[in-house]
Amino acid sequence: MKKILRGLGAVAALTMATGASAQLPDYGIYPSGHVVTDIDGGTHDIDAILDSGKPVIIDAFADWCGPCWTYHVGGTLEDLYMSIGDGGTGEVAIFGLEADPGVPESNISDAGTGAGDWTLGGAILYPLADDNEIAGNINLAYYPTLVLVCPDRSTTEVGQVSLGAWESAVAACPGLDSGDDPAIVGSTTETNFSSCEDGATDVELVIAIQNNSSDAMDGTYNVQATLGGATIADVDVDLTLAPYAYEEVSLGMASVDPGTNNINISITTANDDASNDDLDVTVNVNVAEDLGIGDIVLEVEFDGYGSEFGYGFASDGVAEADPFSAYPLFGGDSYPGQIDFKAIGTWTDADAGFTSTYPSLGVGCYHFYIFDNYGDGLAFGDGGTLTVNSPNSGLTIDVDPAYGYAATPLFKVSTEGTGGFAGVEEATTLEFAKVWPNPTNADANVQFEVNELSRVKVELVNALGQVVFSNNMGDVNGVQNVMIDGSDLGEGIYMINITVNENVITKRLSIVK
Repeated sequence: MKKILRGLGAVAALTMATGASAQLPDYGIYPSGHVVTDIDGGTHDIDAILDSGKPVIIDAFADWCGPCWTYHVGGTLEDLYMSIGDGGTGEVAIFGLEADPGVPESNISDAGTGAGDWTLGGAILYPLADDNEIAGNINLAYYPTLVLVCPDRSTTEVGQVSLGAWESAVAACPGLDSGDDPAIVGSTTETNFSSCEDGATDVELVIAIQNNSSDAMDGTYNVQATLGGATIADVDVDLTLAPYAYEEVSLGMASVDPGTNNINISITTANDDASNDDLDVTVNVNVAEDLGIGDIVLEVEFDGYGSEFGYGFASDGVAEADPFSAYPLFGGDSYPGQIDFKAIGTWTDADAGFTSTYPSLGVGCYHFYIFDNYGDGLAFGDGGTLTVNSPNSGLTIDVDPAYGYAATPLFKVSTEGTGGFAGVEEATTLEFAKVWPNPTNADANVQFEVNELSRVKVELVNALGQVVFSNNMGDVNGVQNVMIDGSDLGEGIYMINITVNENVITKRLSIVK
């Protein structure tokens, strides 16, 4: 059975074993100003240690964390301390830092709390400390996180590895460097775009330049970005940086075409080390496919875990690229252009799929935001399928079922929908559905016929996705009439969702005042 590791809309710190990847410091550069005060009152200036040319190993643990305790009592870091640490050759400094801010310092040496006495009765010789800075310094995502900080401040998650692996990692650390050495160490350029237009897309190019030297930096450096041999950005950057500090630099807006764009960004000003002057950034621009006529069908087959699936449907282009930001906006009825939303957990039948129809869409751009609470899409076991199609135009978008936490199928409608589906029934048990008068300034009647006993619910949803009318009709059969009182509703376009068993049929209602 699958277990939920990360819920959409909330991110929890998790206890995990070796094999996962932590979020490291921004651009992988350890921040300055960290002073550790150990449980014996000793202070340790991390900057001073690194400036001396000595790497630093940090075991960020929690007093209550089982995997942390298992690795700790295994003695690997203590053996390392006695071999190349301060108990041996002195090549590396080692710290065990209790990183949970809710745990007091006294718990570290208290055998009656958490996993036990982390000093092991005084047998642990490297410094242990209660430290509330380390979580922010490495963007801590889980316990234990074991990192190696090299003198040039480059930070790597090494993990719960053997003594030999630690020794090799320490030996591979770059040493201190002097002179004039600007280095491009990363980019926060947005790399994936969804566009409703066929033309070029403007992208802001953002990089980070580190002073990769023990000498202060104060100078002007030219930075260029090229695409296909053509220069798309060219700026002079004034940099005043302390040793091993960095600065984010914007190269301004650059125009890129639909598809994959491989951009090279480089420092062209001569300096002492040209090996770290380049960075390649790939920007992908996905252009909406044209589904033709605006009578749209979403068809989903589950992978055995339908309770993990949810989706939102909205007009225009993607407003939130991050699924962990988009999901609560849909659920909170505030996603721009929201037309429909089905929350994770809506489908309790693990194996069955569903079909949702959206007739009479106008000409324009639309997108679905497909969510998976586990993060493996519809790809578990035999896998599932997901398609968005317009039966009246015969065009279909097949969505890769291994989409992870989220996918955003984007499409255009070039011809207004007719409100019907040629050759496709709106639901296997629904003969017809109509709404009149439409538009209306007061009441509206929803009439439909169910050809077999089915569970039926009728909801009216406003432009913000809020349910403003609901009638759970239970099990019904035959012709049904539902009256909606629109006298207190504001002017605008509303969606009438008729749920028949697992199928959802949508009609539009226009209220004018």
